[in-house]
Amino acid sequence: MATRWPAIRARGMWRFVLVRGVALWGGLMLAFMAIVVTLQLGPSHPRLPLVLAIAVPLCALGGLAWGLLTWIFTERIFHAIQQQKNTLP
Repeated sequence: MATRWPAIRARGMWRFVLVRGVALWGGLMLAFMAIVVTLQLGPSHPRLPLVLAIAVPLCALGGLAWGLLTWIFTERIFHAIQQQKNTLP
């Protein structure tokens, strides 16, 4: 990750958060939840569309949080590695 992070970070935080967080993580969670809920309730259940409509913004918010936290923690690790490299003789 330390070798790829400079290229990822050059593209910007919001691109990372939106693509890897909201689209990828949130999208995968939505797909997983949709499959599980559909299997549990059945595809003809009258409340299935409502449950899925509620899941969309929740998964997007979860992806946003995941993306932001991942960015923050990875930045901290990256800066710690850079400082360690700079202090080595």
